[in-house]
Amino acid sequence: MSVRDIRSSRPQSLAAVSRGLEGRRQRVLGLAELVLWRRSATSRWSGAASSAAADRYGTVVAGLGQLAASIAVAGHAVGHAAGRMQSAIDLVVRADRRAAEEGAWVDDDGQLLLPVRASLGDPALEAHRARLDELLRAEVHSCLLQARRVASQSDDDLFRALLSSARGATSSSGAGARAAGTVTLPAAPPTASAAGGVGAQVFASAAWWRSLTDEERRAVLRDRPEWVGSRDGVPAAARHEANLVLLGRAEGAARARLDRSLAGGWVGSQPERELAEQQVAALQAIREVLARRDGGPRRLLLVDTTSLHVRAAVAVGDVDRAEHVVTFVGGLSTMVGTDLARYDDTFVRMRSAARAVASGQDVAIVTWMGYDAPQVREITTSIDRNVLNGKLARENAGALADFSTGIEAARDRPAHQTVWAHSYGGTLAGFASLRTSAVDDVAVFGAPGLPFSDVSRTALKPGSLNVLGAIGDDVFDYGWRVHGTSPAEVAGATRLSTFALKQAGTGCNHFLRSRTDFVDVGRTSSGHSDYLRAGTDSAHNLAVIAAGRPDLRVLQGADERACTTIGPSLGLDPLRVPGLVP
Repeated sequence: MSVRDIRSSRPQSLAAVSRGLEGRRQRVLGLAELVLWRRSATSRWSGAASSAAADRYGTVVAGLGQLAASIAVAGHAVGHAAGRMQSAIDLVVRADRRAAEEGAWVDDDGQLLLPVRASLGDPALEAHRARLDELLRAEVHSCLLQARRVASQSDDDLFRALLSSARGATSSSGAGARAAGTVTLPAAPPTASAAGGVGAQVFASAAWWRSLTDEERRAVLRDRPEWVGSRDGVPAAARHEANLVLLGRAEGAARARLDRSLAGGWVGSQPERELAEQQVAALQAIREVLARRDGGPRRLLLVDTTSLHVRAAVAVGDVDRAEHVVTFVGGLSTMVGTDLARYDDTFVRMRSAARAVASGQDVAIVTWMGYDAPQVREITTSIDRNVLNGKLARENAGALADFSTGIEAARDRPAHQTVWAHSYGGTLAGFASLRTSAVDDVAVFGAPGLPFSDVSRTALKPGSLNVLGAIGDDVFDYGWRVHGTSPAEVAGATRLSTFALKQAGTGCNHFLRSRTDFVDVGRTSSGHSDYLRAGTDSAHNLAVIAAGRPDLRVLQGADERACTTIGPSLGLDPLRVPGLVP
């Protein structure tokens, strides 16, 4: 079926026919009941005539029952086709709406026609506009492809079901299974295609989920949660429901594995046993965070035990409806078992701070631990997984980009999306910024380096990259030597404050002579791991970026630039300021 056919279809007429057939089925069943009543109400007699009458009554009742069942097959088939055709129409409507939002339109042949774009006079804006058009093409194509697929399949299914009904079929076998009221699993979601382009897989998954009826979605969540739990493009609520099932399965398998190792029935090395214990601890940490009732609802958007370490993504807040969604990416040594609960504590506080300045709008924050972060011990034991190597960041950038794009694809209304990225996670976020335009703002703090020297080379819009580097953070100061461009030197990036003097404008010379008297310790971050501390300028900056309030950012001033550059050049260590080290 073509886009033109889908637009001209009238699923409400099919639904009315289905209701009419159900009324006829009820009338036939009522007639069968009447026949049975008349048989029981007649005076009793015996003999050949009585036996013949009984046989005749039985034949009539059986025939009426078969007719009612056949009508049911037809009625369910028509009703199911109505639901599927409505899904196809909704997909076309979404494609039309998304095109219209970008000044484009979709014709009856399913072609996306983009307007001639006026010159924006800025290479960064031009590059960002081109990326947005690329994602628009992917989304519209996925919606229309799935709409045509669903409409054509529904048309074929309805034809076979009605033909089967006309031939007197009364069972739910074969093509009439769903039509007879037994909801079976729909076709599996689309698999990744290397030729699909940026965002193609995510938008295809979103279109697949939208094409399902409510009954089919319940069947998938019940029987195939693995199709949904880790699928970017599916709403967070559905992913959470599926992942709760997967979490339970993973917990059972992990405990069984650990029990075998402790009982001596499992022949394995000590490192393997430690990995089993680590997996159990990580899954328990996820369960405990999900059980929290402070700060907002938790949603489990990813749980994966097939990698080296357990991977997870846990949100606090409603990712499907919040106007602002933040995705946090950690760096060196982060692991679910040791860090998820700590990050959740921090982000409950920071979510509250962001909501306070969001003009009544909601904020959701996702702790995305969707990659196996490099560990400290691997600095000397591994080349590929070494924090000094950008390989892990490059290889996992696609997963982060798809996650952010998936949040956008799953929603009815777009969210203002922000990525917070710390340390090596900043390098990963930098690679992801080359791939997706779904993210509105990025804040990297303590990042060792970025894989570009100019924001115009990324998919980000101008002014959206924020850089924070604390006084005494050697990773930020020297990491660029092995990880590309120093974040502080990226053209188009905005440097934000992490350092405050008690009296603005007192100058760096005062600071160098009497550091304790002039530094506002409460607002100043120091070292590599102090950016999220409550009350600091860095935490404030991250919160207002998340809330879509760049006007409230505290920019890096001359005092901070001087004190973080002149001081070290004179051999003075800012970390030795009393009270400055957290």
